[in-house]
Amino acid sequence: MTEITDDERAIYDKITRLSDSLRKSSFKLTGLNRDPKMFSVMLFRRLWSNHRGYTLLHNNELLLEAEIVLRSGIEAAICIAANYSLREDFVELMRRDAAKTVLGQIKTHRQDGGDDLIKDQEAFVREVRDSLPQGENLARLNWKKLAENGQVPQLYGFHRRLSGVSAHVTGLSIMSGISAADGSGSEQQEELTKLSKRSHLMMMAGATLLGSSLHAAMIEDQTQIQLAEELKNEMNEISYSWL
Repeated sequence: MTEITDDERAIYDKITRLSDSLRKSSFKLTGLNRDPKMFSVMLFRRLWSNHRGYTLLHNNELLLEAEIVLRSGIEAAICIAANYSLREDFVELMRRDAAKTVLGQIKTHRQDGGDDLIKDQEAFVREVRDSLPQGENLARLNWKKLAENGQVPQLYGFHRRLSGVSAHVTGLSIMSGISAADGSGSEQQEELTKLSKRSHLMMMAGATLLGSSLHAAMIEDQTQIQLAEELKNEMNEISYSWL
């Protein structure tokens, strides 16, 4: 079966309402931006934005655009899981990633003659470098390791799949939806598109539900924790239809 079922649409809508409610309750929290709890708030805000964007694109049949946003949402969910598990160590990983990015920007600004932008950027990079233990360096985020630390290997599997066949420009992704000149294969392409639309909707639902559950636990919102657990049970029941 390739069509999205009524149960799948219903659980997606419930997850959307849960995440929106959790987003609103998160607005009440205050703290330092190096506090893992506040970092979870920032990450969840990104996940919610991705979920909302994906929903709009999906509903308007803008499927390629939706897949690109979906990948970003999965990244946000992986980060929420890693932050929940690693706490302060995750915040430090993000600082190293930020400094690594800024270092690349410094090189670009220098080549473009933007010396006025460089001074503060160099100060930030030095600050992060000076805080590192001996022998450690600035580094980009490693999605596989983050997923392992957050115990969400299935999200990394989604991330890899989307990177290879849709979200990134690859030899495989640009062939998506292409049929032979004589029209052969068009029916298979149509069925594949329907299946992808269905599976990607459930990917977004799963990523948002997982992120919502862990964020609710991080900010100790018992009402949302309970609701997330109930939706997990519903999601598990629905997933049996895929077997």
